[in-house]
This record gives sequence, structure tokens and C-alpha cells, in this order.
Amino acid sequence: MADSSSDSDSHLRSRFSRKGPLRASQMHTRPRAVGEVSEKIHKLAHTLQDTSRNLKQVDEMLGQYREYNSDQTEAITTLKETLEQSIEQLRSQRLSRLSGVRSASMSSLCASDLDTTAGSGNRRLNPTSPLKDYGDLGVNRRRRSRSASVRFVDEAGDHEQLHSLHQSLRDLTSDQLRLNDDLSRELAYRNRTEVETKKALQELTARLDQAQQQETVSQRVERRLQQLEQEMRTERQQTERRQDHLGHVSAQLQEELKKRESKAGEMETSLKDKLGKLESEKGQLKEELERYRRRLNQTEGNRETLLCQVEDLRSQLIKVEEDRNHLQHQVSQMSFQSQHENLEEQRRIRAAVERSEREKQDLERQIVELRTQVNQSAMLSEIDDLKRSLNQKDREKVQLAEQLEALNTDLEKRERQQLRILQQVKDIQARYEMCEKERRQFESQNSEMGQQLEEVTQEAERCLTELRQAEALRLEAEKKKEDLKSKATETVKHWKLKCKKLERELHKKEESVSLSSKQCTEALKEKEELKCQYQTTVQQAENLRKELAEVLSRRAQQEEELHLREVRLTEIQDQRLELEKEVRESQELVARLQGELQRQVQLQEQLQEDRERLQEEIVSAGRAQEKSNDKILELQESVRDLSAGRAELSSRLSQEEKSNKELRRNLCEAQKQAEFAREELSSAGRQLKMERDVHQRELTDLRSAAQTAKAKHERNIQEMLAHFRQEREELESHIRTLKAELIDTKSLVKSERQRLEKMKIECDKLSEEMLCGREESAALRCKYQLAAQDMEEKDHKLKKMESVNQNLKEKLNSLETEQETILSAIETEINSTCQILSRSSMEKFKPLSGAAHLREDPHYWLAETKTKLHWLCEEIKDREERERKLHIQHQQCLEQLKEHKVKKETEKEEQHQQISKLEQQLEEAHRDKKELLDRTRRRDEEMWLLQVSDLPPSPCNNTSACASSGL
Repeated sequence: MADSSSDSDSHLRSRFSRKGPLRASQMHTRPRAVGEVSEKIHKLAHTLQDTSRNLKQVDEMLGQYREYNSDQTEAITTLKETLEQSIEQLRSQRLSRLSGVRSASMSSLCASDLDTTAGSGNRRLNPTSPLKDYGDLGVNRRRRSRSASVRFVDEAGDHEQLHSLHQSLRDLTSDQLRLNDDLSRELAYRNRTEVETKKALQELTARLDQAQQQETVSQRVERRLQQLEQEMRTERQQTERRQDHLGHVSAQLQEELKKRESKAGEMETSLKDKLGKLESEKGQLKEELERYRRRLNQTEGNRETLLCQVEDLRSQLIKVEEDRNHLQHQVSQMSFQSQHENLEEQRRIRAAVERSEREKQDLERQIVELRTQVNQSAMLSEIDDLKRSLNQKDREKVQLAEQLEALNTDLEKRERQQLRILQQVKDIQARYEMCEKERRQFESQNSEMGQQLEEVTQEAERCLTELRQAEALRLEAEKKKEDLKSKATETVKHWKLKCKKLERELHKKEESVSLSSKQCTEALKEKEELKCQYQTTVQQAENLRKELAEVLSRRAQQEEELHLREVRLTEIQDQRLELEKEVRESQELVARLQGELQRQVQLQEQLQEDRERLQEEIVSAGRAQEKSNDKILELQESVRDLSAGRAELSSRLSQEEKSNKELRRNLCEAQKQAEFAREELSSAGRQLKMERDVHQRELTDLRSAAQTAKAKHERNIQEMLAHFRQEREELESHIRTLKAELIDTKSLVKSERQRLEKMKIECDKLSEEMLCGREESAALRCKYQLAAQDMEEKDHKLKKMESVNQNLKEKLNSLETEQETILSAIETEINSTCQILSRSSMEKFKPLSGAAHLREDPHYWLAETKTKLHWLCEEIKDREERERKLHIQHQQCLEQLKEHKVKKETEKEEQHQQISKLEQQLEEAHRDKKELLDRTRRRDEEMWLLQVSDLPPSPCNNTSACASSGL
């Protein structure tokens, strides 16, 4: 291309009048460009229709997916309700079983049952008495039930009762040890749980503060959705503006084409008529010239007649030239009016001009011949003829200059239109680049959305872990509350039984005051009552063991639930990994599409470079035309100078006849130069035709390449739109999953609220029961103190009765042997109890001096027994004080637990308020999104209806129909 342009420039420097072939090539290319623009507009309209249809289909699919998700959520809610019902049924069954077991345990109050329960708990402690046979446990139960009344006559029965007393004391001591161990373990466990609960509460408070400081997930999702909606709106507005602009451009082009076609038809008809008239006039002139020749041959000697004839011919020639000038003015005016002429018109005009020039040349030759014939007779007439012919040539040159100016104006207008079209193409390219930038921004936003979704999933996992920890803590607190409730009820029942027993003891003591013999029996009864108390303590231990078993079972259930939740967490993590894989695949697809887009951009840049080259070539051609115009103007000036010189010569010819010969020679030379110029013009026209053919071929190649590039670009755009739609569907599905998770959390929150209300009611009941139990325990303590005072008074009475018994020794000699055996057994048992208690007590028992003569002394024996009993009483008091301290610690623990409960309730209420606010915000965002989707659907439907209404009835219509369908 560059070489051809340089060759053309070299030809233009040497020659002039080159604008005709270039104009023809431009007239060829412009209607083709208009047709290509109309085809592009039509294609854009079809692509927009396809995109609107695809968007509608996508909206329908989204609605179907929403309905399917709503059905799934309903099914999930029904399953949750059924699961909750089944869980409540299982809890009721377990509670009924546990209540049955407790009633069975309360019905029996024997020490043998304690042994069985201890064996069931993998912890057996055998009693320490060597006198009892533990093989048959049923016999012992019967003996204890029968030992309600004591008789001194039956010696075997007395021995058995003493053995049962010893065994009951030993069982009491062993149970006390067990209770101490259990209480110490429970205290350690409770202290640990308190420390753990404090740590968990501190962590929860810190996390809640962090969550409050940071933005919530729902707010981020709402902001992102709003940004996406704004971007979609801007893109749609831009597409609508582009469609409107293209429609306006196509309409304007079609109107201009119609106007030009109508003007071209009118010009063709008028020019044909004028050319016919000119041809007829030329024929008439030829006939007249032939007549004049004949006359001249006939009348050579008649100068006057010849002069008259010459004058007539001159007048006729002047008229013909005036008519031609008038026609040329009309042609110039029509050329100014018609901006876009066809090639056929130009060729016809040129042919007519060439014919007229040839005819002029023929006429001039004939005139020259006539002048040569009339030279001898009338030189003056020939000079006048020459002047007139020169004037005619000057006029013709002026007319040609005007025609050239008109053609230059046409070329300038066409160049302006081409520049406008190029500007429009540049605007379209700029808009395309803007679209690409927006697409890149959208891709970056998609990547940011993926990152935000990952952060949201991580935050959701953290929230789930925190909720699980809170649920675990709440379950532990509930278990502790249930344990405390059960223990409080059991203690109340035991204290009630003790009160009843103490009342019975008082009645029995009032009856036994009358007789001293019955005092011993009352002491035995008191021992039996102590056994009953021991049995109550055994029952308490059994209940505690049962409670421990229940706690263990609950722990096992909790571990199972934790295992299930861990399984769910693993499933959720797998889902998250799958989502991450999908996001990575989408990112890879985006990268591929970006590479394709970069390739397309490179192709477009190459096309732009080719266009710039063509524009530069056009500019160079315009410059060459300007140079040719300058040369033509210079030639015109030289012609004018020549005409002035010729006028001077014509004035001088009248005076100087000798200069006529020189003028004739000059005329011959000018004719030769004109012929040479015509030959050069013909050769230049041929070269221009060759260059035009080459340019047309190159233009066809460029158009084919541009069409292929445009087809590829449209395909890539459609693929990108499909990919973006897929990404949009994936984002909407992910948003739906998040909404489903929010609904699940709402249901969990509601269930937890109901549970909290139930727990509050139960706590109130427990507080009331605890107050009642405390009052009853205070009354029982008062009664116990009164009973202890009575026991001390009875001890004094026994001492007095011993003085009476010394007087009655003679009556009791028969019973001394039995008493010695009994006392020896009592000594052994007391010693064993003292040894057992001394093992666990801080102050060990120190017996008195064990001399042989002192052992036989009864006073020594009494003193020793008193010291032993006194030591036992002190140890019992110490243990009671320990139990009181433990009870006080237990109350303090309960108060701390209540305070923790109040704090947890306040924190939960705050969390519930925050959750309700988030739910409201999500509902508002969902409503706004629905409204926006409805608006977009309506707009798409309206656009589709407009496009359907503007579609052409047949594919082979004019360009105007294509433009209307594009709109």
C-alpha cells in the first residue's frame, strides 16, 4: 500500500487532473460501507434479542430453584419437629424409669441393699465385724424387722441384737468414709467446672465484643448485593444508549442514501435531455458548415459574402457557447446540490465533455482551414475569429475550473463524512473498551465476592463452634441444676423421716421414764433408731450413686451428640472444600476468558492500525489532490496571462500583419501541447484505474478479515455472557444456602428461648423448695439439740441407777456372767469403732493403762467406756461441723451458679436482640432484591416486545428495514 501511494504521488507531481478516478473509487466504497454498517446494526439487534431471551430463561430457572429450596426448607422443618417430639418422648420415658428406680430405692432401708448397690458401682467395702455371717442377707433383714421389741428372757435374741448393733455401727462408719470421699470428689469436680465455665464465659465475651466491632455478615452481603445491582443497572443503561445511538445513526444513513438516490436519478434524466439537445445542435452546425464550404467553393471571389457568412457562423457559435456555458452552470449547480454522484453519471459527463472537446477541435480545424482559404482575402476577419476562439477557450477553461472546484467540494464533503464515520467507529471502540474495563471490574468484584464468601464461611464456622460451646455449657448447667434438685428433694425427704422418727422417740422416752428396767430397753431402741438413721444415710448414698449413674449416662449421650455434630462439621467442611474447588475452576475460566479477550484486543488494535494506515493514505491522496489543484490554478493563471497577451496581440495585429505568422505558430504549438496533455491524462487515468482495483482488492480483504474478527468477537461475548450467567446462578444458590442456614439458626434460637423459659420456672421452684428445706433443717436441728440434752440427762440417770444396781447385786449375780460377756463384746466393738475412727481422725484415741488388776475393776471399766464414748461424741461433733462447712460451701457454689446464670441470660438476650435486627435487615434486603428483579424483568419484556414489533417481515428488505429492526 505504501509503495503504491508513493508511485501515485510521483505521477501527480508531473501531471494534473487526477481527481476523477479517485472519486469513482470513493463512490464505490461508500455504499458498501453503509451496507456493512446496516448489517452490523442488524446483527447487534439479533444478539440483543438473544441475550434478552436468555436472561428471561435464567430468571425462570431461578424462580424454579427458589420454589425447590422453599420445599426443601419445609421438609427440613417437619423433620426437625418430628425429631424434637421423639427426643421429648425419650426424655419422658427416662424420667419415668428414673422415678421408678428412686421409689424402689426409698422403699428399702437395709444395710444389705447398700452392699448390693456398692457392688453394682464397682466399689465394694466389706464390714469389719467378725461375728456376723454375711452369707444369707435375707435372714438379717428379717431379724432387723423383728427387733422392734427387746426381751431379756431370750438370751439368744439378745446376742443377735447386739451383733446387729455392732454391724450397724460399722456400716455407719464405712458409709461416712464413703460419703466423705464422694463429697471431696464432687467438690473438686465442681471447682474444675467453675473454672472452666469462667474461662468459657470470658472467651465468649471477648468474641462477642469482636463480633460487635466488626461488620456483620448480613451487612456485607447486603452491600455487595447493592453494588452488583447498581452495576447491572449501569450496564443495561449503557446497552440501551448504544442501541438508541446505533438506531439513530442507521436512520440518518438510510435517509441520506434515499435522498442521494433520488437526486442522482433526477440528475441523470436532466443530463440525458441536455446531451440530446447538444448532439442535435452539433448535427445542425455540421450541416451548416458543409453548406458554407459549398458556398465558399462556389464564391471564392466574393469576400463580402464570405465575411457575412463568417459573422453569421460566429454569432451561431457564440449562441452555442452560451448554451453550453448555461448547461455547464446548471451542471455545476446540480453537482453542488448532489453530494454523492454515481460512477456512471461521471463517466457520461466525461464522455460528453470529451465529445464536445473533440467537436470543438474539429470545428477549430475546419475554421483554420477556412481561414487558410480566406487568408489572402480577409486577414482581419481571421484575426477576429482567432480572438473569438481564444475567448471561447478561456470560457471553457473557466467552466472546467468551476467543475473542478465543485468536484473538490464534493470530495471534501465525502472526506468529512468519512471522518465522521471514523469518529463514530472510534466512539464505538471506546465504548467497547469501557465495557471491557467494566467487565474486568466485575471479574475483580467476583473474586472479591469469592474471598468474602470464604470469610463468611469461616465466620459461620466460628459462630457454630461458639454456639456449640455455649450449648455444652448450658447442658452442664442444666445437669447440675437437675442434680441439685434431686439432692434437695432427697435431703428434704430424709429430714422428714428423721423428724417422724424423732417424734416417735420422744413418745417412747416419755413412756420409758416410769420404769428403770425399761431404760435399758430404751437405750437399745435408741441404738436401733441410730441404725435407722444409718440406713437413711445409706439410702442417701444409694441415691447419690444413682445420680452419678444418671450423670454418666447423660455424659455418654452428650458425647454421642458431640460425635454427631463433629460428623456434621466434617460434612460442612467437605461442602466448603467443594465450593472452593468450584470457585477455583471459575477463576481459571475467567483467566482463560481474559486471555481470549486480550487476543481479541490485540486483533482490534491491529485493525485500528490498518485503519490508521488507510486514513494516512487517504490524507496523502488528499494532499496530492491539493497539489494538483494548485498546479491547475497556476495553469489557469498562466492561461489568463496568455489570454491577456493574446488580447494585446490582437490589438497589435491590426497594426502589424507580420506578427500573424508567429501567432499561428504559437497556436499550433499550443494545440500540440493540448494533445500531449490529453495523452498524459489518459495514461494517468489508466494508472489510477489500476490503483483503484488494487485498493478495492485490499479493501475486500480487510472487510473479510474484519467480519471474521467481528464474528469471533461476538462469539466470545456470548461465551462471556453465558459464563457470567453461570457465576450469577452460583452466587444466588450460595446466597440461598446462607439464607437456609439463617432460618435453621432462627429455629435453634427459638427452641433455646423456650428452654431458657422452662429453666427459669424450674429455678424458681427449686429456690422455693430450698427455702422450705432450710426452714425444716433448722427445726430438725433444734429437735436434735433437745434430743442430745435428753440423752445427757439420761446418762446422769444411768449413773444414779448404777448406785442402785450395786444394792441389787445379789439379785443380779445370775446375770453377771451374761453381763460380762455383753460388756466384753461391747468393749471389743467400742475398741474397733475407736480404732476405725482414729484412723480417719486427726487426734488418735489413747487408751488408759491396761494393768491386769485394773481390768477386773468395774469402775475402771466404766471410766474407760466413758472416755471412749466421750471421744466418739467429740469426733461425731467434729464431723458434723465438717458437714456444716461443706453445706455452707455448697450454698456458696449455688449462689455463684445463680450469678453466672443471670449473666448468661443477659448475654443471651443481647444476642437475641442482635439476631432479630439482622433478620429484619436480611428481610428488607430480600424485599428490595425481589423488587429489583421484577423491574428488570418488566424492562426486559418491554425491550423484547419493542424488538419483536420492529423486526422486518422478510430478510431481503432495504437498509431502512434493517435499521428499524436494529432499533
